[in-house]
Amino acid sequence: MRIITFLLIVLWSMLSFGQEENEGNIVINTTQQDDTYRAGGSIKVNAVVQGDLVIAGGSLIVNDSINGDLTAAGGELFINAYIADDVRIAVGRVTIDSEIGDDLVVFGGEVVLTKNAVIHGSLICFAGNIEMNGEVIGKLDIKGGDVLINGTVKETSKIVGEDITIGSNAKFYKEVEYWNSEEEIDFKNSLVDTQAQFNEDLGEEESDLSLTTFGTTSLLLWGFYIFSAFLVILVFHALFKNTFSNAVKGLEHNWLKSFGFGLIYLIGIPLLIILALLILIGIPLGLFATVIFLFSLLFGHLIAALLVVYYFRYQKEKDWGFWSVTFLALLCAVILRLLTIIPYAGILISIVILSITYGALTLKVLRSKKLVKK
Repeated sequence: MRIITFLLIVLWSMLSFGQEENEGNIVINTTQQDDTYRAGGSIKVNAVVQGDLVIAGGSLIVNDSINGDLTAAGGELFINAYIADDVRIAVGRVTIDSEIGDDLVVFGGEVVLTKNAVIHGSLICFAGNIEMNGEVIGKLDIKGGDVLINGTVKETSKIVGEDITIGSNAKFYKEVEYWNSEEEIDFKNSLVDTQAQFNEDLGEEESDLSLTTFGTTSLLLWGFYIFSAFLVILVFHALFKNTFSNAVKGLEHNWLKSFGFGLIYLIGIPLLIILALLILIGIPLGLFATVIFLFSLLFGHLIAALLVVYYFRYQKEKDWGFWSVTFLALLCAVILRLLTIIPYAGILISIVILSITYGALTLKVLRSKKLVKK
């Protein structure tokens, strides 16, 4: 059990090390004159941000205006103030109760636009439950499970959902294409000098969004993958940029060592999980380890992409800033994705990439613990 506990501590440290300055509650009470990046348990924005705002955390609240873009990822998000430009978010639940000056792109579990919400650009939304009570000046493109439209859309609409409900306050001023499991739906008096048409092809697009075809079959899915990867990389970069920066120092002399430690992690953790699950008192620990291990596999290539970019940044002594590193890591992630879908060779490439990545991060943690003891 001591070995299991030790490896889990190392794994958890890899995910949380370098986060001390970001953890806890963050409150922005003074005007931010430039682009602002924050990550923490909860973030509350109570002052104007003159540039872009990038935030990641469990609970996110925006109570004052953002004069640039808003990019957010986390558990729950409330937007209660004006956003001057684009909004791109990936959250469990979001409530929008304000005006957005340009496009709104949302990936989430539950999305709610109140009657006070005004989107001056287009609304693009992929979510489980979607409730739109506000006004969209641009186009509407929605894919969800339960969809309620009870607001106004000025341009064309494309709506895909298992269950679509059109509320009594809904108004569509341009053509509507839709698909739902029950085919024909009642648009009541919502169509203003226009028409709605059931499109069976939209249902086929919906079925394509499956794990078996994800990222490999169409430009639409590649776009979905790239945007999702961008948001994940953005979160990891904001949370752990110091960890990545320090992990690549001396990596050129420790390739084999990093690969060995990472291989032990990839092989050893599943074996220890099985052992823990066989022991009654180890079941909670085993379940926890399973979640963390699956998490590390799911996002391993994105973490590896960040590590690769930081390695070249360190080796070439480049003065790459936050956004340069983020977009270069996205490009690297796409390349790694293409390499790993090669039959047979892709599996080997994945093992090597993940082994070196998690091995390097493990060595970083062990070095840091030695320094603390000294």
